[in-house]
Amino acid sequence: MSPPFPPQFFILLGIDILLGGSVMTVLFDEHYPAGLPYILDFGALVGFIQLVLVPGYLTGYPPEVQFYYSMAYAVVAITAVLCSNLYVAIIRGKRAIGAVFSIAATLPSLLAAIYFASAFVSDESVTLPVLPLLPWPVVWGAFIGASALIMLAMVATTYGKTIRKPVRHLPEQ
Repeated sequence: MSPPFPPQFFILLGIDILLGGSVMTVLFDEHYPAGLPYILDFGALVGFIQLVLVPGYLTGYPPEVQFYYSMAYAVVAITAVLCSNLYVAIIRGKRAIGAVFSIAATLPSLLAAIYFASAFVSDESVTLPVLPLLPWPVVWGAFIGASALIMLAMVATTYGKTIRKPVRHLPEQ
């Protein structure tokens, strides 16, 4: 029986983990070194290059070798995000923030990698949860409502300070 998905899926998983870690370091830039997002982005770029070049070289090898190669990349990606969280917790001394980042980023990435690796090794299909089918007007309404809420939040944060200032009246001439 063949695996439920190609082994290169783990390279994609590693790329997503690295890009997610990069976004996290950019959003919370006061806690991380300035060059860390670029390092994580470079690691994701290496993953994209592997996706382009490696399938041509590994076609003659069995799926197990391809799995180990791709899984090694995912492990390196998880380790990079874990090390960035440990940097915040140990080097910067902000253990609470490091714990929150670990719970929010590293633990879900690790659990997803373990889940998909076990599904790949045991040749089981990965099923998605059953979601109710919604009619298109509900989907479009939710999309438009969420877009309006995001735009309202952007306007409020951009012009919030000018709205709170008292209006200066021009002197009459």
